Amino acid sequence: MSELLAVLLSSRRKRIPMREVKTLFFSLYPDVLNSPDRNALLLEELERLHSRNLIVLPAASGRQKAGSPILPAWIGLVRTNADVHVGYSNIAWLPELDFWTEIRASQLAGLEKINDFLLRRRGSLSMVPIKERSLQIFGDEKRLDRMCTGDSLFGGKLPLRALGCFRVPQPLPYRKADAIGKPLLVVENHNTYWSFAEWNESAKCYSAIVYGGGEAFRLTGRALAQTIEEVSASEAEYFGDVDPKGFCIPIEYNRSACAVALKVVAAKSLYAWLVENDVRGPLEGSPRHDLVDVQQWIGGELATRICSLWEAGFRLPQEGLGTDQLACADSAARFSFSAQGPEVPLR
Repeated sequence: MSELLAVLLSSRRKRIPMREVKTLFFSLYPDVLNSPDRNALLLEELERLHSRNLIVLPAASGRQKAGSPILPAWIGLVRTNADVHVGYSNIAWLPELDFWTEIRASQLAGLEKINDFLLRRRGSLSMVPIKERSLQIFGDEKRLDRMCTGDSLFGGKLPLRALGCFRVPQPLPYRKADAIGKPLLVVENHNTYWSFAEWNESAKCYSAIVYGGGEAFRLTGRALAQTIEEVSASEAEYFGDVDPKGFCIPIEYNRSACAVALKVVAAKSLYAWLVENDVRGPLEGSPRHDLVDVQQWIGGELATRICSLWEAGFRLPQEGLGTDQLACADSAARFSFSAQGPEVPLR
């Protein structure tokens, strides 16, 4: 069964407008979209299905008025089986794909290609990036990415590792300092990243300053582990905006599967500096937060003050501790930053 027909049969309608057929066809075969022959290729597939009595095409009066070639205005579906899954019952499914009867009909064609690939490569899979594997299976390097939820396919039924592939995280930009064995610092925003990286060149309080990239940091566990190894850091601290969204980023990262072996800890001294110096701004959006999460992330006393600030409608941007404030130190010794908090007040 063609992939296009499998998707069409997942609809309960008997007649599908051509604009929807085209959308489905080009989403299944994106490499065709930029071809000048894209409509001809679609018509060829429709006529092939029609010749096998799998769809109905309208008479000449049911054709579109313009185009080259002229496409039908709609197609009709011929349902030879009450359940589309019946057409796949004769396939020699691998044991790990025995959930094929539980997935949507529109997903079966993709699962069949995965089954064919695994049968050909049984016992000879090495771990490769997801786009390389996707190209091998589908001839489309982006197809597996579109099918994924997290690190699995089909609603968690098939882990990517079963296909011998993994999602490659975006690399983390960082600036290294001659401070082997010290923590590295991940900062949420790129302006603060620049300021801390410049300061740390001489201060050498951190083995490296890493740009977290805001919410994108939640998916960078593998890249962070590699960075820690490259700069010989002792651990990873995190510093972001003091608002519910800024706290959610490291908290949710620590809950993710990629952080099982490597969690980040709060750069408490930096957060404490922001609280003490109180360079506040208005809190955009809801102040809702989980007090337990905040306490576990930042510690009891700081958590209480921060949550009170949010409930009053304010936030503390991390840019409050920037180039000017860092330059006020006479020496790096005045900035005893660590996860345990500041040894010396920072103002």
